[in-house]
Amino acid sequence: MEQVDILIVGGGAAGISAAKAAKGASVLLADRRGALGGVLLQCTHRGFGKNKSGIEYAADLIRDFPDEVSLALGTTVLSVSKEKTAVLSGRDVGLREVGFSRLILAAGCREIPMGALPIAGTRPKGVYTAGQLQEMMNLHGFVPEGPAVILGSGDLGLIMARQLSELGLSVTLVEQKPRCGGMAINQRCLREYPIGLICGDTISEVLGYPRITGCVTEHGLRLPCRTLLIAAGLVPERELLHDLGTPDWLHICGNCNTVHPMVEAVIREGSDAGRSARAALRKEPPQPEWSRSL
Repeated sequence: MEQVDILIVGGGAAGISAAKAAKGASVLLADRRGALGGVLLQCTHRGFGKNKSGIEYAADLIRDFPDEVSLALGTTVLSVSKEKTAVLSGRDVGLREVGFSRLILAAGCREIPMGALPIAGTRPKGVYTAGQLQEMMNLHGFVPEGPAVILGSGDLGLIMARQLSELGLSVTLVEQKPRCGGMAINQRCLREYPIGLICGDTISEVLGYPRITGCVTEHGLRLPCRTLLIAAGLVPERELLHDLGTPDWLHICGNCNTVHPMVEAVIREGSDAGRSARAALRKEPPQPEWSRSL
């Protein structure tokens, strides 16, 4: 069985940062995608660093990625055991068992789907999570139909509202809370585009089959739509830890620890996890950030 010092699950900002900080140990980084960058690769909007797109930001992040870190891209980590072994599955290698001394979970987060919400009706075509449609549009060239309704006015809902409006689609945001969510920089789209906003209401029913034709809000508003986006929130991705508890060889970082609004916080946590894992292998305390800059 293959053995490494550190296994990193996730190749987004947190996993990349962890791998760079763990330099000097034998590191294997596994990610389901075929390239490093995680969700940054589908973000074309300029909300990262100094007015960069997620794609540009990811390119900067991996520019000095250590050559000695082994990559298992296009690979899913199926399970992790208390005996510190992991089973990986990849298109090119089939099943692969790997032993490790430290595990860094940097798997990010997942979206809350429509099926988890109390929405009546069928499950017609044209219903997506916001991140799912973002990936389809920005990585695969998919063009959705309008009008569009977005359930949730957090950052991702606002980002997609802007992008759909730029395509010329009519867009309405429905927000259960009494006011719009999301950061001020993303709320600007409400002033710059004719985007409708309904607060204090939610979607209770979808209409149409096999394709969505509209939806009904809890307060009885009927909204025509050919595309419905669910932007109801994010949940840390921790299924691999279901039977593990909290062993002392585990490090959790990034959005699978806490969902962060800014990528800089994800990078800091990833770097801290990488340093902590490397220090634990050497049985020494991790070096704090301030002392490394002296």
